[in-house]
Amino acid sequence: MDIRKQRERPSDETIERVRFIVSFRATHAPSKTRPVPADADPLSTEFYTQLIAKLDGLGLAVLFHKGKGLFDKEEKLRYRVTEHKVIRLEFADRLTVGVVDGPRELVSIGRYTPGAWEERLKEAYDECLRLSVLLDDVTAMEDRLAKSETPEDVVALLDSVNDREGMLRMLCLSAKRSTNAYTLYMSHILADRVSEAHHIIETAVELNPADARLHLTMGNFYWAALSNAKGWGSGKDPGPLRLVTLDRLEISYEKARSMARTHYLEAMRLSSRREIEEEASAQLSTLRS
Repeated sequence: MDIRKQRERPSDETIERVRFIVSFRATHAPSKTRPVPADADPLSTEFYTQLIAKLDGLGLAVLFHKGKGLFDKEEKLRYRVTEHKVIRLEFADRLTVGVVDGPRELVSIGRYTPGAWEERLKEAYDECLRLSVLLDDVTAMEDRLAKSETPEDVVALLDSVNDREGMLRMLCLSAKRSTNAYTLYMSHILADRVSEAHHIIETAVELNPADARLHLTMGNFYWAALSNAKGWGSGKDPGPLRLVTLDRLEISYEKARSMARTHYLEAMRLSSRREIEEEASAQLSTLRS
């Protein structure tokens, strides 16, 4: 009779949770070596930071390393889970197409110590899953915005979301944030919902303070209210911006003038594009006249 104790191994659920967390980390981790590109995805970075904070709060770290084996030269992904820096689990996958979030095959399990950390790992997995679903929701909303045919369709899409403010914030932080913000902003103006358009562009600027084009758009918004108050020049057609008035914004002429000036100056300071600097400068000059 074989009375040797069978070696314990982690459950399939535990292994899949580690894989999922690692895949999320590999996809959304900000670069440590390359300069941050202008079109970086702040939402992805923010969610990555939230996940790491969750893991830290649980006393866990989920680590990984991709590389070839010493002898077989196969591409492998090695995982390690630590609890307060003590290793609780190590295992390795063979990567069939060489990417972290692609097909893989379990090839070995190293150290494994069962314990309460596995329940905390599930908490981290649940948070990771929640963040992944939110990112999918944003992508789906962006696809629907791109397919919308009228401003009213765009407005209705945002109105249909349970957490309207949360979705707006995420759309203003995603990789397509400039397009999203402008589409929502102009659609709300065209749908005669000016105060909400004001809130949308304010939110976009607040979340992206270094975006020169957003500052230019914000300046033009206040400039339109000023122009509607003092009258547009001969032959000028304000288009939908005729709906932007001081009364609807509930601000004074001097306040709007000050805000327009602030955002034009900020656009000029931040911009590396000549056309933005020239437009902001030209608009700023009209405020002095």
